[in-house]
Amino acid sequence: MDNQGALCLVKNPVFHKRTKHADIKYHYIREKLEEGTISVSFVPSDLELADVFTKPTPRDHFHKLIFNLGMRKC
Repeated sequence: MDNQGALCLVKNPVFHKRTKHADIKYHYIREKLEEGTISVSFVPSDLELADVFTKPTPRDHFHKLIFNLGMRKC
């Protein structure tokens, strides 16, 4: 994930006053992290493969992400 704030919410077992209304997904992700089912780490935005599905990207970057996902141009 490329959001360091979300990464901190997942890894930090203590919720502060400002995060008491945090989305339920952070609780679920923290639970899975503690179980060892998943691991989370920081990925710089330019390497985030999910961006191809969620953000407009320049053509060259788009093709790089598609290639890294194992997809090919039609």
